[in-house]
Amino acid sequence: MRISSIQNYYRTNYTNQIRPAKQSAAANVQTKPADLGGKTSKILSFTGVQSTSLALVKKLPLEDRLASVFQIAKHGDLVITGKDLKSAQKALKESVKAFDNAIKRFIFVEDDNIDGTVAFLRNFMDELEVTNTNKFDMFYNYDGEFLPIKPGETYYVVPGDIVKLKDKEIPIKKQPDVDLSLSRHIFSQSFDLTESVKSSIEKRNIKSIQSLAKYASGLKAKQLTFADVGGQDNVINELKKGILYPVKYPEAYENTVVNHGFIMYGPPGTGKTLIAQALANETKADFVKLNGLEMESKWVGQSEENWRNLFDQARENQPSIIFIDEFDAVAKKRGGADVYGDKVVNQLLTLMSDVEKNGDEIYVIAATNKVDVLDDAITRSGRFGKHIEVKAPETVEGVNKILDIHTKNKKLSKDINKPELSKKLLDIKATGADIAHIVNSANENAFERAGIYTKMENGTFEKSDIENLTITFEDFTKAIKDFTKKGDKNNRKPVGFNKYN
Repeated sequence: MRISSIQNYYRTNYTNQIRPAKQSAAANVQTKPADLGGKTSKILSFTGVQSTSLALVKKLPLEDRLASVFQIAKHGDLVITGKDLKSAQKALKESVKAFDNAIKRFIFVEDDNIDGTVAFLRNFMDELEVTNTNKFDMFYNYDGEFLPIKPGETYYVVPGDIVKLKDKEIPIKKQPDVDLSLSRHIFSQSFDLTESVKSSIEKRNIKSIQSLAKYASGLKAKQLTFADVGGQDNVINELKKGILYPVKYPEAYENTVVNHGFIMYGPPGTGKTLIAQALANETKADFVKLNGLEMESKWVGQSEENWRNLFDQARENQPSIIFIDEFDAVAKKRGGADVYGDKVVNQLLTLMSDVEKNGDEIYVIAATNKVDVLDDAITRSGRFGKHIEVKAPETVEGVNKILDIHTKNKKLSKDINKPELSKKLLDIKATGADIAHIVNSANENAFERAGIYTKMENGTFEKSDIENLTITFEDFTKAIKDFTKKGDKNNRKPVGFNKYN
């Protein structure tokens, strides 16, 4: 996850506490009435130059600073401490499976003397949990003995416990020795993601509720994978190297410039959308599919905002894959009469540059059959610099792979010679979508030949009527003949040979 910084909390303006300019910046101890018993408690605040204040605050024991943050931590808050935010973020990302709950707010407490990262979570029972986000063992004291906390493990802690990270011992305290509430904003940073988390939870719950339909119907939804894509091995290999491996093994790409924009170009029906969906499932990434025209708006400026919101959503749900079909509809060359279209292209360029600059795990795959009309700045390196051609199958073997996928759950007659059938499909330049259509048409021809539709019309159909039904070579021959006749009637060019570049 990538954390976007917001304004630190507790930025109250304590103007009445500022000392004269001649007084040096230092700790200012005050007293205030205690909440209970009428006693007074010490309040420690720092005024003056921020950097000086931070240096002074860092001299306070880490356990006191953490105790002060624990006082305001709520359910869903993750309190993290480490040397710097960047290394802490990396540790959290590598151990993300250790967290079962949605994290609504991050509170970071920096400490120069800690070697590693410790994460504390306030759970729904208002208890404090500690999670080892490191690749080595941490320890906690139990009955006077330190016991290990393995990487990724989580334990409850209470005041009086001690968490040990290498040589650093962190006592868990209910409250600091002095009240640090006025200085909390100096030694801790808050990153509040509550609203975006609520939105993500709502969307995830909607998907979960919708998935109940498959259980109600008794059907199990099939998840597309690369195994369901035939005849496109070269395309799949390019996407594995460009997206799948960087998502699954980010540590291997720490010193590598990763490409975030891909253009898949080729004739319609070659499986560009299918490949993108399979890629999303293989990477387990958040997947957004849209048509370029869906983002357009008749209101000036609204289209650019739609694109910004799309990328913001992808950033909140990293790793993310955005698939844009008919990309040429929104990324045409600039300089024409379409001023608003030019603004959309400019917005896209900015968003892609931001993704590259920030190192976001956002990958954008654009599909088009008119790659020649795209703006030059869109297609250059750093934006959509990787171009992958998705061709119609060019060999009998390629066609046969696609045919196997679409006939996998269908009964075929023993008279079918698959290599011969694949040759017929290759001769008419059939794409993956065409082959799927022809297989379904052949199945319908088998229904017609066996009188299944007539029985359905008369109400005499029984499941046993199709138990032994097979699709014959003649059923396929008729389907191919009807397909080519339809193409001639529509004056369509040979399938797979539409001009696209």
